[in-house]
Amino acid sequence: MRLEQYTQPFASSFYKKYLEDTASLSSFFHYEWNQKAIIKRLQETDFSKHKRNELVKVLTNYMSKFGISEKSRKHLEELEDNGVVVIGGQQAGILSGPMYSIHKAISVITLAKQQRDILGVPVIPVFWIAGEDHDIDEINHVYIERSRKLQKLVYPEKSRIKKMASDTNFDKQLMQNYLDEIFQSLPETLYTKELFSKVMNLLEGNNYYPDFFAALMNDLFQEEGLLLIDAAYGPFRQLESEYFQLFVQQSSELARVVFEQEAVFEQAGFGTPIQTKESAAHLFYVEDGERFLLERKDHMFIHEAKGISFTKEELMDIAKNHPEKLSNNVVTRPIMQEMVFPTLSFIGGPGEIAYWATLKTAFELFNMKMPVIMPRLSVTIVNSKTQSLLEKLSFTIQDVWGGLVEEAKVQYINDHRNEQIPQMIEKMREELAAKYEGLEQLLLSEDLKLTPLVQKNLRYHEKQLSFLGNAIEDTLIGKLDASIYRYEQITMELTPNGGLQERIYSPLQLLNEVGLSLVNDLLEVKYEFNGKHHVVYI
Repeated sequence: MRLEQYTQPFASSFYKKYLEDTASLSSFFHYEWNQKAIIKRLQETDFSKHKRNELVKVLTNYMSKFGISEKSRKHLEELEDNGVVVIGGQQAGILSGPMYSIHKAISVITLAKQQRDILGVPVIPVFWIAGEDHDIDEINHVYIERSRKLQKLVYPEKSRIKKMASDTNFDKQLMQNYLDEIFQSLPETLYTKELFSKVMNLLEGNNYYPDFFAALMNDLFQEEGLLLIDAAYGPFRQLESEYFQLFVQQSSELARVVFEQEAVFEQAGFGTPIQTKESAAHLFYVEDGERFLLERKDHMFIHEAKGISFTKEELMDIAKNHPEKLSNNVVTRPIMQEMVFPTLSFIGGPGEIAYWATLKTAFELFNMKMPVIMPRLSVTIVNSKTQSLLEKLSFTIQDVWGGLVEEAKVQYINDHRNEQIPQMIEKMREELAAKYEGLEQLLLSEDLKLTPLVQKNLRYHEKQLSFLGNAIEDTLIGKLDASIYRYEQITMELTPNGGLQERIYSPLQLLNEVGLSLVNDLLEVKYEFNGKHHVVYI
């Protein structure tokens, strides 16, 4: 494997500033994202306050279903003692969701390893599965290349209500049929049967989105000792009870400081990533697996559409005795993570870091600092076929990101187009319109009022000329098809839907192409946490 590094493509103005000039954003974060900051974080943070025994028990019980490797057990023991964690998380997409889920896990593992060596203390990788998220449409699909087109294949079963992912089970036979359809769309390789068998085995007994996701992630990363937890796991919610009570108690002040901080963020020109309200309660109430976002109104916690209403005392009682009925939102989830885990560093993507930027004063409200927020590794993987096309057509990866490949494709078509053809069709259109205009005037001079019919007949012939022009264009494209497809292959592989590869494709196609060793091979790459985009040639 060969590694190249480039300035981050497609970065927002905020993310670009975070990568290149974090010091200028000190009003939004407690630490920069460098080694000095990590050392400072370790030295000044009291990690003794966490409920380590209870946390490890919960993690052990959760992971036991998927199998706990020897290295994971070692990490659990270290966490129970005095270990600190590097943590990141993601929604529970089918087949891991987009590749950046894999890259995020690799980021967590890689940073934990690096810091263990540098700091000389146990640093443990943890992956937080966002099973409490209820937007199933964000996780129920994969993108694959099929029939030379990028296609979105959606799991066909629809839920009538927006349940949390952890409470959304799928029909096993429907899911098997869906996965079978995906695999039938892949080219048969040396690895297809083994990969298909593994996926089907992981599906067995895991009929909820987060369980299927966790089974796959555990299989891919268990030898690295990656610890997993579903945020919606019942015993985990019990562990969070004390902290839910704090959120209820401080609800009004929490809403105020976040509202004010986001306003400052907006004034700095970075928008409103969480679009908070001063009346927000920043908690969901859970009923039959469905989440209802609470607001504060007239000293009550309410959800008007559902008719839910609690006094502060009633919500405190729920937090104390039934914490499974509460769920964090975008504001309280990061704070809860810090309360539960002894966090050295959080691995975040561009969107996550933007909303964390609104939470500095919220952390301070609970007498905490935000951890070091490390940008996740952003990776594009270039297979041998794409490398060959880039070389043949003399393009660089930066040319692809800059849209030059698409421009070259259009230029190639134009170079092979006979411009006399569209000019002749346009001339025919003009002559036809002139003759119909002459006919219309002649008819009117004879007091023959047939203008609507004349216009209708003209439109018919103009439509036929357009049809002819399109047919000529389609025939030309078909004639040039093989050459055009070379350009399209590059863009479809490296910038699908006009963005980064890691945001669209799942790892399935690459695993099918190069085998199950892909993840281990990617873990061997010498990554640097430097804000650059990593391009890995395989």
